[in-house]
Amino acid sequence: MLHWLSLNSGITSNVLSFLMLIVWITYLQLLFIQFRATRRSSILITRAAGRGMRSRCLVTNMSSEPLYVTSLIGTLHIGERQIELPLTDLHELPDDLGQDPRSKMGQGSLSTGQYLDMGHFEDIASTMLQANEETDVAIKDVHQLDLVVVAFYAPERLPVGAVRSFHFDHGAPKGARVRPLTISTAQIRQRRQRRELLKKVEYHM
Repeated sequence: MLHWLSLNSGITSNVLSFLMLIVWITYLQLLFIQFRATRRSSILITRAAGRGMRSRCLVTNMSSEPLYVTSLIGTLHIGERQIELPLTDLHELPDDLGQDPRSKMGQGSLSTGQYLDMGHFEDIASTMLQANEETDVAIKDVHQLDLVVVAFYAPERLPVGAVRSFHFDHGAPKGARVRPLTISTAQIRQRRQRRELLKKVEYHM
């Protein structure tokens, strides 16, 4: 064996160098994947504390770093018509915002795992109808709510975001139900989508 290795030392050296190169490429690729993962935002929009119209809407930061939620935009679907309004600064707030001012304002800095409690789905829809002076529209006429979260994430210059839609099933046997239309929250990370998101925020300013 040693005699064969001595006769083929050049081939052996090349094979070992090639294997070492593969190991380093794999290692660097894993480092790159981990680096990208730490730079990517992850925002969840979920239903909590029940399934009815009085269940609550939570916005949770699951990113590896803190982010700042700057705006929440809701869209109500009423028949063939849609109403899009910013939920942030939609109405005047009292001076005393309690123990969770971020949830009251619908904006603020969130560390990893922290969340905003946006309130009951029924109240979100009612507030939007009142703000848009929809006096002839009742909650039972609203069949869907789309929620868009706009945030700034430390490593990124453009805003990042997330979107999820919820169906209001008013014909459910045990009372109206809030049903997410997708299993997970869609993340807004592509540069083109984020530019469009920035334009949407500027439109509602």
